[in-house]
Amino acid sequence: MTIQFRASFRLVPVLILLVGTSAGARSLAAIDGSLARGKATWNAADSKQKQIDDRHLEEFEGRAPIERSGRSLFGRIKHYVSTHKELLATDAIVFAALSADAISSEHCIRVPILCYETSSLLPNYPSGLLYWGYFTGEEAIYVTAMHLWWHKHPDSPWRHVDWAGPIGVSIFEIYNVRDNYEIASGQSKRLQEARARVSR
Repeated sequence: MTIQFRASFRLVPVLILLVGTSAGARSLAAIDGSLARGKATWNAADSKQKQIDDRHLEEFEGRAPIERSGRSLFGRIKHYVSTHKELLATDAIVFAALSADAISSEHCIRVPILCYETSSLLPNYPSGLLYWGYFTGEEAIYVTAMHLWWHKHPDSPWRHVDWAGPIGVSIFEIYNVRDNYEIASGQSKRLQEARARVSR
C-alpha cells in the first residue's frame, strides 16, 4: 500500500465522523429550535386561553349582580309586565267593565222605586260594600280563569281565546251601565211609563 492510500483510508473515517457530527449537531440544533418554537407556541396558546378564561370569568362576575338586582320585587314586576302585555290588557278590560257596572248599579239603587238588583246572588237593594264585594269576586274569577288558560297554552294560538271573555263581558256591561244611568237620571222608558200611569 502506498502512503497516499493509507492516509486516505484513515482520513475517510475521520471525514465521516466530522460530517456525521456536524450533521448531528445541525439536526440537534434544528430539533432544539423546533422544541423552542413549539414551547413558545404552546405558551402563547396557553396564555391566550388564560386571557379568554379570565374574560369569561369577569363577564360572569360582572353579570351576577345584574341578575341579582333583577330578582328584586320591582324587577320581577317589570319582567312580568313586559312578557304578559296581552294578558294584562284583558285583565284591565274586565276590571273596567265590571267596575263600571258596580258604580252604575250603586248609583241606580238610589232610585229605589224603579231600580232594584236583578241578580239572584244579591238582595234587591244591596249596599255599596256588598256590590263591590260581589264585583271584586267576579273579577277575581274571570282573571284567574284567564291566567290559567294563558299559562296552560304558552306557545299556542289558543291562548288568544282570552280576549273572548273580556269582550263579551264588556258588550254585556255597556247595556247594563246605560240602563242603570238612564234609570238613575230619570230618562228611562220604565220611569216615563210609570209617570204616565200616575198622571192618568
